[in-house]
Amino acid sequence: MPDLIAARHGARTRFLALCRHAAIAILTAAVSLQAADVKPDRKKFQAAYDRGVRADQAGRRDEAIAAYSEALEFDSANVAALRARGADYLAAGNREKALADFEEAIRTQPGDGQSYAARGAYYSAANEPVRALRDYETAINLKVERTEVYTGRGDALLATGQPQAALDDFTKAIKLRLDNPEPYKGRGMALFALGKYRDAIGDFDLSIDRKPDYEQAFVERALAYSALGEYRRAQEDLSAALALNAEDLRALRMRGAVRERLGDDEAALADYTGAIRRDPSDARLFLVRGALYARLKRYPESLQDREQAVRLDPRNPEAYIARGGSYHLLGEHEKGLADRTTAVTLDANSALAWEARGDAYFLLGRFREALSDLEKAQRLEPENKEVAALAGEARANVETADREQKAAAEEAANAAARQAAAEKAAPVEAQQAAAPQRAEPLPVPPQPAEPPVPRPAAEPAPSRTPARPAPASAPPATAPSLPTSETADHHARGRQFIQQGKFQEAVQELALALKATPGAPLVYNARGFAFLQLKRYREAIADFDQAIKLNPNYTNAYTNRAAARRAAGDGKGAAQDQAKARALFDKAGK
Repeated sequence: MPDLIAARHGARTRFLALCRHAAIAILTAAVSLQAADVKPDRKKFQAAYDRGVRADQAGRRDEAIAAYSEALEFDSANVAALRARGADYLAAGNREKALADFEEAIRTQPGDGQSYAARGAYYSAANEPVRALRDYETAINLKVERTEVYTGRGDALLATGQPQAALDDFTKAIKLRLDNPEPYKGRGMALFALGKYRDAIGDFDLSIDRKPDYEQAFVERALAYSALGEYRRAQEDLSAALALNAEDLRALRMRGAVRERLGDDEAALADYTGAIRRDPSDARLFLVRGALYARLKRYPESLQDREQAVRLDPRNPEAYIARGGSYHLLGEHEKGLADRTTAVTLDANSALAWEARGDAYFLLGRFREALSDLEKAQRLEPENKEVAALAGEARANVETADREQKAAAEEAANAAARQAAAEKAAPVEAQQAAAPQRAEPLPVPPQPAEPPVPRPAAEPAPSRTPARPAPASAPPATAPSLPTSETADHHARGRQFIQQGKFQEAVQELALALKATPGAPLVYNARGFAFLQLKRYREAIADFDQAIKLNPNYTNAYTNRAAARRAAGDGKGAAQDQAKARALFDKAGK
């Protein structure tokens, strides 16, 4: 009996399952038949689509999007409506929805070249030129011969570094439609990239003739005028662009640079400040304004801008190089060195970073380390003449330091020998006290080489003229002398302290040397160098003044005073001293 009941229950369960599957199949078939019977309502679609077109023509983008969406409710597979709505989404900045519409259009009708062209426009706006180029090429292969497509492909070719191919596409676009300003602007940009600046200006002229309020064409033409050195015309074009759009940051930044070239620093500063006010998150703007502040010797403000650039872009080695330059200009050389070391760490392949740190080592008198960095910069950028010149200067200072160290060691040994001889002769002198006689004068010790020349504080990539120390074979016409052994001893110890970096001790020893012999220009020059390393620029300049007064042909004193004047902010005086030093050197070499 239980088996019979179980069998009946199983049969009933199977029957119910079969009924359920049959009902689902019937319902599915009914839905499918209903869907097959539903066809796009062409009349309603067309009415909604036409409203979208009229709204687009009137500039009512939101209304156009709504109308195209309504049209797609009546014909969801219509690629024209998908493209039109996608274009409006793209113009409104809704790139995600724009891309979805373009890709749906391509899936719906893979052979529609205009959908590929529309997606190419999306990729161009998204700054993906490689993808844009691929879509434009597909559109052209599908026989879409329109000026917008060739212009779009030309833009993509230009963005991928193919200006000649871009030039050809823009020319094709112009032939398809002579009144469109876009391809003229594009061809002008291609000509600019090819270095044909005057021809580029001609195309920008044609673009502006066809669209007098074409802001971007004014900006591009200004760039071409700048490349030709015609800065006033560039300024006029940038002002015209800003009159059309006061928020154009690129035009504002460019006009600031042009005004700098024209010598109108205050106007340039106003432009950079205006650009920063509009976009305070752009580290580049703080860097360009910081560079202008530095050139105007407004060093604290320059440092503030560069500190902000580092905060905004902490992975940018140029920001650290620039801030390091500000620290050097303010005499904080260790901080400058730290910043430039950070720059090298961030980009070990940057010749500028190695050059900048080499410059920092030079300022600190660490010439061997400076030379090592500058040689790395040379390997990375062998054509850079400024790096080569500074490396030569560092090498010369290393050689000078080696000679100085050798001379100082010899002089110290001579002093020790004189001291020992004096101690040994003391008993004999005591015995002869009753009958004193005139002693032979001690020989004047050989003059050591002059102290190394510190490099003046400078910007990240300054224009340099190497300081050239006078050769040992051609000393000044009135070579400085150290007339007493006491002066020579104090001078030797002072020079040793300089070599050890103990500049305060050097000042004290050299002061004792001057007390013994007030008229020794070599000692004034050495003490001036120690003052310079201590950043006591006024005292350094006073000592170099005295050395030059005592010996007007003292080449190294002029070079050192140039460095001190530059560090103290007297660029004009520094240039005069450097010129005098070069003249004396050239004269000595003849």
